[in-house]
Amino acid sequence: MGEQVVGAVGADGTHYLLTHSFRPSNDPAQPALDARIELWAFAKDGTPKFRTLLPIEHRLGPLGFEIESLGVAALPSGEVAVFLGSRNEAIGQSILGTPLTLYFGISAAGAVLRIVPVAPPSGGDQSGNTYSTHFYVPTADNGLLVGGGFGGGPFSWWIGKFGADGQRQWQEGSGTGFPEDVYALAARPDGTIEAVVLVAGSVTGFGGWYLGSPNLARFAADGTVLSRARLEQEGDIFVVLADSYLAVLSAYDTSRRPELVRLDQTGKVSGRVPWSYEKTWFAMPHGDGIAAIACYRFDGPPCYVVSAGLDGKVRWQSPPVTTSDIARAPDGQIAALIWSDDGMRARLVRYADP
Repeated sequence: MGEQVVGAVGADGTHYLLTHSFRPSNDPAQPALDARIELWAFAKDGTPKFRTLLPIEHRLGPLGFEIESLGVAALPSGEVAVFLGSRNEAIGQSILGTPLTLYFGISAAGAVLRIVPVAPPSGGDQSGNTYSTHFYVPTADNGLLVGGGFGGGPFSWWIGKFGADGQRQWQEGSGTGFPEDVYALAARPDGTIEAVVLVAGSVTGFGGWYLGSPNLARFAADGTVLSRARLEQEGDIFVVLADSYLAVLSAYDTSRRPELVRLDQTGKVSGRVPWSYEKTWFAMPHGDGIAAIACYRFDGPPCYVVSAGLDGKVRWQSPPVTTSDIARAPDGQIAALIWSDDGMRARLVRYADP
């Protein structure tokens, strides 16, 4: 039974899919009979390149490994990095068990090169707390940026940078309030890093962070904080553009119709345009505009893979799909993971601009 699939596209167009599957017990309250996490690689034309079973020993729950984070990134060197954070929940207990967070380094041929345990942000034992991350960004020095949260849920915001050896080089967070999160994370060509971070609490400045609203944070390649600014726009879908930022507002974000809100480099609103979709699940830079997973109805599906300009005008829209993941390929096409109606099968689809 499939449980979770995430993907990435390498510089040579190779598609990497990370799957978490399990064989359920006849009694749904009991642990799964077995579980596995596999990394699959496919050439651009869909030809299989390798399939690697990740070596992981962990207590099983009804849904297999009790995963909170599962991400993959293709590094410039050709290696593949996998970040896994698991709750390790004890069945029948209200207190969570010992967390397990691992960094896997995998060769371009599919061989597991290294497995590195990832400690909590404090470096100490925090039973029940784990990473809940959703950004996995390769860097030019063959490192990996990871962003999201840490805690027992709700989570405090956290960002970490890992080297090619899997060792954590620096981190920011976790925050002191909850719920918090990282809404965007990007590495610039010059090595600087930009993030949009929600810091919870009252609307005041604290330690350079503005509490209660999204913050724009810039870091040097070594993690040094370069600047912090409060964004004028609320929301939870942000896109880091070449020279500005974009907030993609769904129906619940605004009393008006959904919008695309442009923000300048200081975080101030510089323009607003209408957006056709009541719910946007994900958005990323695409050429001089964006690509997104969006639904006309807030309670969708159906949903669509969409390419649009910063003026809000849709350039193309896929047929109705159930998709959990899109990525931009080196040739400019959009790679999407499309699920069957029963949610049991997935296929890779590429969309090209007209």
